Amino acid sequence: MTDAPKPPVPLASREELIDDMALPFLDIAEKLEACRLNGADPETWKAILETNLFLWRFISNFLPKHFDSAVTAETHELLRRISDFMVKVGVALDEGPGKDPALIRKVIHLNLNMCDQILSMRADLDP
Repeated sequence: MTDAPKPPVPLASREELIDDMALPFLDIAEKLEACRLNGADPETWKAILETNLFLWRFISNFLPKHFDSAVTAETHELLRRISDFMVKVGVALDEGPGKDPALIRKVIHLNLNMCDQILSMRADLDP
């Protein structure tokens, strides 16, 4: 006797998906700000920078494929450029949060802005 295949787990609603995509940008921004203000051990700092880079790489590929109507060609290109910028940030800030506080503030601002931009996609959802 074989078991019938289980139905697939339903995907989260589009609103939940948008929230789930926005939250990591806010989390990373908070962690970067805490490191900027309080310092961080090298392992923690490196992990935050790597997570930030991974997040930007992921979102620059995911959004255009899954939200194609909400992501223009210009936005896709901008996401790609920001992802490339985050690679350079990782190299420039490798020594720790004290190396370039102004650059850290820019990265924090980009993450907060991205969080806001993703959340604004909720307004574009059909009722």
